Amino acid sequence: MALSLPASPHAGAAAVAWSPLVINAARCKGCELCIAACSAGVLTLDPTTVNALGYHPVMVVAAEKCTGDAFCARVCPDAVFTVFAPRKEAS
Repeated sequence: MALSLPASPHAGAAAVAWSPLVINAARCKGCELCIAACSAGVLTLDPTTVNALGYHPVMVVAAEKCTGDAFCARVCPDAVFTVFAPRKEAS
């Protein structure tokens, strides 16, 4: 009897652009502290989404402008941000 592996859950998935921020929108209460703290202006509330808590969560509007300084994560009372270091270019 031959064994077969299940199809990869990523098979056929569209490529997603890299972003220095991952936001847990389900926990966001839309307080806008992160928006005020972001000097690069890459965050805004998502007017098209309401999470299970009844709030418009924050979203990234210009990931390429993110400096990765993590001020958004530092001021967030709900710890919804994961901040990754900027990509290093191969030399």
